[in-house]
Amino acid sequence: MGKYDECIKDCDQAVKRGRDRRSDYKMVVTALIRKETALVKLAKTSKDYEQAIEVFRKALIEYRNPDTLKKVNDAEIAKKELEQQE
Repeated sequence: MGKYDECIKDCDQAVKRGRDRRSDYKMVVTALIRKETALVKLAKTSKDYEQAIEVFRKALIEYRNPDTLKKVNDAEIAKKELEQQE
């Protein structure tokens, strides 16, 4: 628990390897979603959420999934709330 930086690095490597080997797109999307989840947990400001939302949108381009869409919406709502507090 709490090793989000390592998770992000591992997910980046998994996405790169998956694309190099032309693996199933669902596997690549899974790595992108895990990376985004780690980015959201590390986010402390509204700018931190921007990177997480960008990764989520990449995942949605590859494979449109209702769960992923819900996570994007939740991240955008959290970003707006932080912007109002700032």
